[in-house]
Amino acid sequence: MNINRAMSSASGLRNQKFAIVMLSCTVFFGATLLFIMEPLVGRMLTPYFGGTAHVWLLCLMFFQAMLFLGYLYTHLLVRKLGAWHFLFLLLPLVNLPLRTGGNADPNAPVLAVLSTLILHVALPFIALSTTAVVMQTWLANSTVGQNKEPYPLYAASNAGSLLALLGYAFLIEPLSGLKLQSFVWSGGYLAYILLVLAVWFRLRPGRQSTNNSGHGNENIVNQRPNLTVYSQWLLLSALPSAFLLAITNYISLEVGSFPFVWVIPLSLYLGSFILAFRARRGGVPRFLGIFWPEVLLLAASIYLLSSAHMLVFIGNLSIFFIICIIAHGRLYELRPPTRYLTDFYLVLALGGWIGGIFVSLVAPFIFRGLFEYPILLLLLGVIFWWVRHDFFIAFWHRATRLVAWSRMLFLGAVVGFILLGSWAAMTAPIKFQHRNFYGTYRIIDTPPVRKLVHGKTLHGSQLLDLSSRLTPISYYYEGGPISEVYGLVPSPRHMAVIGLGAGVISAYARRDDSLTFYEIDPDNEKIARKWFTYLNESKTNVKVVVGDGRISMMNGKNEVKYDLILVDAFTGDGIPTHLLTKEAIFVYLDQLSETGILLFHVSNRYYDLRPVLKSTITSLGVPGVMNVRIMQKQGDRYSIQGQCVAVSIDPERLQPLINRGWLPFGKGDGLRDMKPWTDDCINILAPLAKATRSKWLMKF
Repeated sequence: MNINRAMSSASGLRNQKFAIVMLSCTVFFGATLLFIMEPLVGRMLTPYFGGTAHVWLLCLMFFQAMLFLGYLYTHLLVRKLGAWHFLFLLLPLVNLPLRTGGNADPNAPVLAVLSTLILHVALPFIALSTTAVVMQTWLANSTVGQNKEPYPLYAASNAGSLLALLGYAFLIEPLSGLKLQSFVWSGGYLAYILLVLAVWFRLRPGRQSTNNSGHGNENIVNQRPNLTVYSQWLLLSALPSAFLLAITNYISLEVGSFPFVWVIPLSLYLGSFILAFRARRGGVPRFLGIFWPEVLLLAASIYLLSSAHMLVFIGNLSIFFIICIIAHGRLYELRPPTRYLTDFYLVLALGGWIGGIFVSLVAPFIFRGLFEYPILLLLLGVIFWWVRHDFFIAFWHRATRLVAWSRMLFLGAVVGFILLGSWAAMTAPIKFQHRNFYGTYRIIDTPPVRKLVHGKTLHGSQLLDLSSRLTPISYYYEGGPISEVYGLVPSPRHMAVIGLGAGVISAYARRDDSLTFYEIDPDNEKIARKWFTYLNESKTNVKVVVGDGRISMMNGKNEVKYDLILVDAFTGDGIPTHLLTKEAIFVYLDQLSETGILLFHVSNRYYDLRPVLKSTITSLGVPGVMNVRIMQKQGDRYSIQGQCVAVSIDPERLQPLINRGWLPFGKGDGLRDMKPWTDDCINILAPLAKATRSKWLMKF
């Protein structure tokens, strides 16, 4: 009898372990699908709504809203529905294979993006978002879960999410196209449904009574969470979520808006959940519980640095990760008994959604700059003091006098730096500041020059002196590569420019020319006309078409082909990748006259776009040339040597540039072969690696 009982016990233990493994794999797989879906959908939207960073922020906010709806469904219905939950999982099949479309509306971009997401993405995202909570609920209401705490499954969920994000950025996007990704993802969703069905039959939740009243924080076991605890849940989830969008916006405006950039802050955000929700070792590390004020002050110091250097971005991301560990660790410490598990996750989802709404919808309309960043740091300081002041106070009681004074001196020095930086920012010569869906604009006067700065990148400048204010400067200076190309095309010329900026190119227009700007931001023309005189004083009538340059040019009815098209649309140093694909270049060439020239201005701090353009242009069978950078003359204070690529259907049109030192694309151009970009497949890592390698070679 004892032997049989022991064998039965061992068999039951093996069955329990197998059930837990199945459960963990299901949660992991569901989270992987969910978070592959996020950058995949964002990437699908790019050809329709442009490469602006705020498109991704709207996607993040939308995903947070759908996560809340998924948790609300779980909270209200999952225990009542039982096996009927599978019918809900079948609803997203109407959206498979996964796809998006859309009609961009520059005057109402928020509504256009959200309506597209609701139509094509809402159902599959809500269904997948229920996985972690449904699995934890089933575990808590099964015999397997009698002595198991379900919360570590949330860490497994976030581990799957983290793997999905990094895998998408470094493997899936560089190596495969959108169509293949969509079909594989759709097949994965079908496999997910079968896996959930297998877990149900394995656990049979609700068939037998379980004692699930005790799994939770030992401090609040068997107690119903009160209003204070609910408030702490909400704030500790809302503020890191808002900070996630704020840091993503801050980096995307400079580095570019595409999956590689999107997934880095989101991966750190999810990684903090993995560390915080570990079984037995979860919560806030004691060191961070003591020194959280220093963390927030360092974050404020980094924010005040005006540099767009990569080390500044790394510092921001590191501090963001530490802040998330503190907030999410405290959430784990405040977790309730499993009977209130769905309440807990519902409030977390609601907090995340509120944070997303604040940054993506509210902040652009109430702030003229990225001011939500320091505001969130201040609010985080308040909530951390509320929930974590005990460790901070205990430190001062236990610390030696030397340690206490050293810490006080350090805190004082950082606070002093922040005050000086704030004073410098408030007294900066900023004439005008504006923010909208497409980013931030500043007009800065540093006599004798007025500058238009978008994010931290110069987008045009003008001399303030009346006698020389129509002299093009910065990248557009006379004698520079852009000027050389414009000098090749005699008047009368039909010219187009994708990207308005300050309208500096208008200085090259002659009386018999026609000049059309394609600008995605409706506010940019108002800024250019009010603060600069290039457009108003141009020798020809300048036309500004509002909308994405590629789409507007494709849908426009131009009776006359353009003699010169300049693609100069960059947000910060970010690349609007949909403007550089094979399909986009085909649109430009279709609008170009037989002897016309297509010019790309590709100056950039982070990416070398010349190899990509070379491969893409070569695949279309047209020749191209690139300028060779030269040393600036010491007297050229207002001239910036740019990087350009010129293309023409007629090879003879490029010969004068070659005679001036431009280098034709070919075997001896020094550029590595890369895969051409298409709307279906873009590898952003290749030009990033090329530029990074070139910088290191120049240093060493």
